[in-house]
Amino acid sequence: MVGNIVTMQQCILFLSKQLSILLLCLYFPAQATTIVQKIPSLNITAEATYLLGERTKPAVLILHGFLTTNQFHTITSILEFLQSEGFNALAPTLTLNISQRRNLLKCDSLHTHTLERDIIEIEYWVNWLQSQGHSKIILIGHSSGSLEVLEFLASRPHPNVSSAIFTSLFYLNGPELGILTEELASARMLLKNRINTPSNYHFLFCNDQYYATPQSFLSYLKIDRLHTLSALNHLKIPSYTIMGGSDQRYKKVGREWLNELQQTSTNLVIIEGANHFFSNEYEFDLQDNILQILTQQTP
Repeated sequence: MVGNIVTMQQCILFLSKQLSILLLCLYFPAQATTIVQKIPSLNITAEATYLLGERTKPAVLILHGFLTTNQFHTITSILEFLQSEGFNALAPTLTLNISQRRNLLKCDSLHTHTLERDIIEIEYWVNWLQSQGHSKIILIGHSSGSLEVLEFLASRPHPNVSSAIFTSLFYLNGPELGILTEELASARMLLKNRINTPSNYHFLFCNDQYYATPQSFLSYLKIDRLHTLSALNHLKIPSYTIMGGSDQRYKKVGREWLNELQQTSTNLVIIEGANHFFSNEYEFDLQDNILQILTQQTP
């Protein structure tokens, strides 16, 4: 009899401890975990920030923009917001051919990374989320991260990816962006002759300080205006594109870019007054729109 009482007391104590742990998990948000993974096909080690939320909610992969990391303020803002809403979230940093890269890559650094390698990394992280039991995955990209997410979906569609959200979506190649035809011709000639010697190129905000191999430079230039619009039209999953109404890039590409996006199959949202990074109060408008989309995707 005494033994039974002791056993029952132990059982109650155990259940009380388990209940306390459960309540802590419910009332306190998950802490960010740094995931370190070796990507065998690239022979490189990559890192990502992972937040485990409610199992009934989809997992969201968030990809940063050009040369930045998952610590860029637009990305961390989205990540923290998703955490507060109970979503599972993963924010990888593209290695750009540097194992466990944690810092912004400068324009005048040596660039040997390629679009193709970036796509392989995205695919790896999507597969990693699947291996963690996430059967429904939504992709979010910012700036050139949106373009790389779009390219991934076009070239390597994944059955677990149910939708995509593109923010500040433009393109990478065009004379209006400062790309010089003579530099293109020179890079193509070098690559044709199997010469991969780095040179300085005009590319995005780097002007003529983008120090890259021809292979690296040319790999990204397939993403021109028509390529982006065509890729949007050929997506097999729902997509949403959120643009800032006061993005300075319209000075180069023209505001007709918004009309061209509107004519594709993507669902276009324009946040008037917001810049390229959805800074200041527009951060909350971005979050509200993302939450509305994610809520639609959550059973």
